[in-house]
Amino acid sequence: MSKRIYLTGLALFSASMLALSGCEQDSATQETASDTEEVQEEESEETSEQNEQNDPGANEDQAETGSDKTNPDDEEEQAEVEPEEEEETVSIFGNQENNVYISENGVNVRADSSEESETLGRLIKGNEVIVIDEVEEDETTWYQISHHNTNMNEGWVSSDYTVSDMNELHSSTAFDDKDLNEFFTSPTLFEDNRVVAYYGHPNSEVMGIVGRHPVEELIDLLNETTETYDVADEDMGAVPAIYIVYGTVQPGGEIARMNHDLVMSYIEAAYERGVLVYIDHQMGRYHPTYAIQEIQSFLRYPNVHLALDPEWRTERPMQEVGHITGQEINDVQGIMQDYLDSNDIPGKRQFVFHQFVEKMIHDVEAVSTDYESVIVVHNTSGWGSPDGKRATHERVTEASPIPYKGFKLWYHYSDAPGVHYDNPLMTPEEVLNLDPAPNLVIYQ
Repeated sequence: MSKRIYLTGLALFSASMLALSGCEQDSATQETASDTEEVQEEESEETSEQNEQNDPGANEDQAETGSDKTNPDDEEEQAEVEPEEEEETVSIFGNQENNVYISENGVNVRADSSEESETLGRLIKGNEVIVIDEVEEDETTWYQISHHNTNMNEGWVSSDYTVSDMNELHSSTAFDDKDLNEFFTSPTLFEDNRVVAYYGHPNSEVMGIVGRHPVEELIDLLNETTETYDVADEDMGAVPAIYIVYGTVQPGGEIARMNHDLVMSYIEAAYERGVLVYIDHQMGRYHPTYAIQEIQSFLRYPNVHLALDPEWRTERPMQEVGHITGQEINDVQGIMQDYLDSNDIPGKRQFVFHQFVEKMIHDVEAVSTDYESVIVVHNTSGWGSPDGKRATHERVTEASPIPYKGFKLWYHYSDAPGVHYDNPLMTPEEVLNLDPAPNLVIYQ
């Protein structure tokens, strides 16, 4: 990739970030790379995906820090419930004992059970916290809570801004369709089927196909694409998925987070139509275990799976490619396994991580595949010609002990500088002939 093209992309990204508050840009220089075709593909992926951060941030929830910046903010008949039905419904959402959920954006975490006490930080809607203690102060119930935020592991919040039941955080879908729940949580779902996913951010057309269509129209198109894989492989079925970038890296490694209600609108729409959802976090300056704990509560929904993108685990996006270690991948799987077990959440859940250069995954041979309820998926990213993509796929998967593979394809969207696509786009038959064949196919 030429220096001129890279600098053009960097300028586009920098301009797009000016509207975002609370973010600083590092002035470090770009790492040097050789002029081989493979590195050309790798750096182009880096440029392309970061240029695509230009839409989401302005509408997202702010990072959970100690900042004082503010964030925008017929009675049903009682029916008798059979014990089996009650147990089944609870099993979908898990055991919610000692957990509460933040019900509004920008809730202050206090140093003590008082509005006058020091503000330690803020939590966004949907954050799951553990209640350690509670007290009554001036007719207000205060919860002492524990949270994974590295800046404020403990503090106090008013119960007025929490709900104890996750059902209260979703607007319309009951998530209680017995047939759908059996499908989503089937122990053989990923043995019998390949997943075909559409990738992106609802607020960004450039970032992927998810942002280019209303959700119902998107699912219609997704089902058509999924059907092509079902037809192309007689031995394996195909199931559709929407892949959402929840946490988007910003200058300085901060993260812009999707609005909780927007995430839920996609999870709900997907559930009703038998579609899986992947929630992705780009990590930025945050540790992988922190990032996964931020999004783990979405696992309570039977159609949801999780992902991290090591490329953007950095405080210098567009200036260096981030990484994750094999042990950190195991730590993430362990957190997911513990969460599923402790909340009695059924089914197997996938954890996806991406790679297009060797340095993105340190000690990949150390990755374990022994977590009972977690299926780790090693996804090949990178755009370019079919030959270049095949070479990247073979190279990054060669040393990996992980049997489940993924593969990303890029639709053409624009010929503007810095916006990339596969040329030509590989056909389903070509994708299935990859060695090794992918279990997850992602279209950006």
